Amino acid sequence: MISKILIIVEGMTDIIFLRDYIKFLQKNCTINQEALSKNKYLEITVPEKNIEIKILMGGGYTAIVNLSKNITSHIDVGYKVFVIQDADNQNKENGGVNNRIEYLNKFKTEKGIDFSIFLFPNNKDDGDLETLLLRIKNESKYNITHDCYIKYIECISKFSNQNFIHELKEDKNKVFNYISTYYGMDNAKEQNRCYEIDYWDLNHNELKPLKMFLNLV
Repeated sequence: MISKILIIVEGMTDIIFLRDYIKFLQKNCTINQEALSKNKYLEITVPEKNIEIKILMGGGYTAIVNLSKNITSHIDVGYKVFVIQDADNQNKENGGVNNRIEYLNKFKTEKGIDFSIFLFPNNKDDGDLETLLLRIKNESKYNITHDCYIKYIECISKFSNQNFIHELKEDKNKVFNYISTYYGMDNAKEQNRCYEIDYWDLNHNELKPLKMFLNLV
């Protein structure tokens, strides 16, 4: 019997990371990206375990309400539905692990639908996917690039707009700098990224909660 899973994520960064992490967990999986640009989802097949996975780019947590019919239609044909979002921080509306889970659970109750919830970085801490990525980076490779990055920020902070300096210090830009240093600017774009074991520790303890949630091994 084939197990079918629908994973709903926020954006392209999440899809690409999950693609590479699932590929790491299941070396013989088959990935179909043809529908990604048109239909906003990626298909992964794990033949050895008879698993079919769809990863759908559904938008942020408030957009889940617009996907209730989509979720229901998948449940009706035997899909398990996983919703993976950022926990964010408590300075954002409904931000923080507890608040975000409460919001999503309320939506489940109101719509009478069921799905499992996982919040980046690890389902217990506030943060997002970038929080997780910075925890599983290759320390030696990252530190070399980050030292240069900090010097760059210090230099331009003498004359640049302070809002821009603040943006450069955000986790997403630290990650972008790390990837672009080794792969180039174009390959650091969300849709072109590749999370390889030379640059990311995909066996890291910080990934254990996600590994257990996906339950693919």
